[in-house]
Amino acid sequence: MPSRDIDLDVTVEPSTEAGVLYRLLDPAFGLFAWAIHFLVVYVATAVACVVGAGSASPGIRSTVTTALVAVTLLAAATVIWHAVRTWRRPGQVLDRRFLIRVTVGLDALGAVAILWQLFPLLLVPPCR
Repeated sequence: MPSRDIDLDVTVEPSTEAGVLYRLLDPAFGLFAWAIHFLVVYVATAVACVVGAGSASPGIRSTVTTALVAVTLLAAATVIWHAVRTWRRPGQVLDRRFLIRVTVGLDALGAVAILWQLFPLLLVPPCR
């Protein structure tokens, strides 16, 4: 049987070492970071209240709040770093550029959601 070579003008994304799972979950990094941050902040607040931070001195309560704010800012910085790193990736293939934009958009949404959690941390005492 003669072989036919068909020349199609198709751009194929080069194979990467990243697995399929990574490529599927990478766009949702910001949302995963938000969920993990949400869990960490509220579990840490609950543990602090159980061990007596609510009845402790104002300095201890301030330390708890400062630690939670630091965790929040670190989580937001991590998501922003991921968005910047993703934006700088080359995206010659049309589908890849779309995925980059979706990833950066979801990272922006996650960063806003993480930073939005600063309001209850700063306005409401940790243990009430």
